[in-house]
Amino acid sequence: MRIGVVTAFAVALALCASRAAVAYPWPVRPFDKPHAIRGAFDDPRFHLGSEGALSAFHFGVDIAVRDGTPVYAVAPGYVRRSNVDVTVHRPNGRAFGYWHIRPVVRRGQHVRLHQLLGYVLPGWGHVHLAESYLGAYRNPLRRGALTPFRDRTRPTVASVELFSAAGRTLDLGHVAGSFDAVAQIYDTPPIAPRPPWDIARLTPSVIWWRLLRGGASVTDWNLVADFDFALIPAGIYGFLYAPGTYQNKGHRPGSYLFWLTHAFDTTTLPDGQYELQVLAEDTRFNLGWGKVDFTIANGSPPTPPSLAPGMQSPLRQPF
Repeated sequence: MRIGVVTAFAVALALCASRAAVAYPWPVRPFDKPHAIRGAFDDPRFHLGSEGALSAFHFGVDIAVRDGTPVYAVAPGYVRRSNVDVTVHRPNGRAFGYWHIRPVVRRGQHVRLHQLLGYVLPGWGHVHLAESYLGAYRNPLRRGALTPFRDRTRPTVASVELFSAAGRTLDLGHVAGSFDAVAQIYDTPPIAPRPPWDIARLTPSVIWWRLLRGGASVTDWNLVADFDFALIPAGIYGFLYAPGTYQNKGHRPGSYLFWLTHAFDTTTLPDGQYELQVLAEDTRFNLGWGKVDFTIANGSPPTPPSLAPGMQSPLRQPF
């Protein structure tokens, strides 16, 4: 089941996360002030058409700057490079990658903190910064990593929809059998990038959902996605992002559609009114939420909420 796969993966990440993050500065001047982000960690990326077989998760963050902007090392180390990127490796297994730049350093060279690495290439308008440890990518925006980074914007749960197995939008007043649920969720950059990227959207850090009836929980909170720490394996892409998802482009914000659940069986529940809640959080614990109300109508006798099987005590509301 999809939720089980993602939950197990999140547990593994939590074990990896026990190693404390080491803070580092921004790779562009000023080093000690936050800059605009136009692409977040684990954002959707497409490398073949609009929704091709090579869709993948974004393995860093895109820092919006002008073409030609100087890019500097956020930590010392030894250089590996190509014609369009530089990676600085440290003896402790950490590495920092800087993409879409014209390098001015040579392979094998040792660079110091804040040493000039290169300049943003024409037409890119950003530097892609990636952090890895022993080859595994980490989220630079997690707490204690890229510093300073301040964010007080709440994620937005723009819509929550229910679909049949055939992809048909369900009548919320009469839901029977099983349903799939999809939510459109996004965050906004705390500092707006320059046009045409000023309408860019970011993925949140963590997403959950639960089902309620009469204010009481029918299900626990179910984890949908956890982007807070590590890169999600590419094979899980289709389990998290629903069709219709696409990344930011100039003058066009990204659209992030998340599968909340597949084939949720309503026949195990009594008929009546229900509420599906969605909670989204960013790396600075700002919370946004949304919901959809619907009626289960399988023809079973209605049961008072207090007597419904599997009910739990009401959880505290997000706000």
